[in-house]
Amino acid sequence: MAERLIDKLREFLSGAEGKEVSLAYLRNELRLNPERSEWESIRKSMQLLSQEGVVKPSGRNDGIYKVVVPIKPVRWWDDGKVEAPLEFQFPRSYHDDTTFGIENLVEVFAGDLILISGRSNYGKTAMALSIMAENLNLMPTILMGSEYTSSDGKEKPKFKRRRRNMDWVQWITDNGQPRFELLPVGGDYEDYIKPDYMNVIDWVSLPGEYYLIDKLLKSLKDRAGGGITVAVIQKKKDVDYGEGGERTEWYADVSLKIDAFGEHQSLLTIGKVKAPKGRVEGRTWAFDIVDYGANLENIREVIKCTRCFGKGYVRSGQENKRCPMCLGMKYVDK
Repeated sequence: MAERLIDKLREFLSGAEGKEVSLAYLRNELRLNPERSEWESIRKSMQLLSQEGVVKPSGRNDGIYKVVVPIKPVRWWDDGKVEAPLEFQFPRSYHDDTTFGIENLVEVFAGDLILISGRSNYGKTAMALSIMAENLNLMPTILMGSEYTSSDGKEKPKFKRRRRNMDWVQWITDNGQPRFELLPVGGDYEDYIKPDYMNVIDWVSLPGEYYLIDKLLKSLKDRAGGGITVAVIQKKKDVDYGEGGERTEWYADVSLKIDAFGEHQSLLTIGKVKAPKGRVEGRTWAFDIVDYGANLENIREVIKCTRCFGKGYVRSGQENKRCPMCLGMKYVDK
């Protein structure tokens, strides 16, 4: 008895879960004969498979289908293990022992996404590298992004200098093995994520397609499994969110935002936090970046100026004048 077309399709599509397929592609792969009825009846078979939830049509009436990845219900009642938060550390200064103290304010769990969005040249990379360095003992680590490697696949001189200036980090084990993998990746980041690793991506670029940023960040997070994803994105001046807008924080477990603070300092603001230990969202710290972008110092918490209410100026007669309390900085030390 000849095998039914729909059964052939089921068998073939079981190896294409999560991918898109077209009718033309399926006809070619299954070697369907244009002279036989199956050439046209494949449409009806795909409609039936769509009703069964095996595939999902694109909705554009173009003969393209997404092969659905089957899932099984989670047996939550069988899992009595309680997952404790990780002993995750956040950056501090090894020059003057100042610290943000973020590890005392938030909990980080296996599988979390830490998002760093910030202005160019105000400390995104310094923050990402410090987070990575502080947690090299926690799990295997991968660092990827165009900030660190050149087109020939070699380490950039600037990154080599940063590492050298971060002299508080042991980059090589006592056995002579590197403590992280460096990948020359500038796109398709999700293809290079390793499960159960700390995957640091500096920085995520989606030119002209930042409306896809939430899907990409979710994909990175899902692929990391029980690891940690640290993703860096660009942020424009005087906006609350990174490139892609509010959707950038949809899947973030900890969101850190970096802006300019005056001409030479940076301002860190804690955004969304899924597991806070107390009041944390909106708290801010000022800090300096030294040693050619390698280290942090003079970290201190700041609050909005109570004289000008964070405007940077006060009204004097018919004029606005620089606030004498914060000197136009909008913030003062707490």
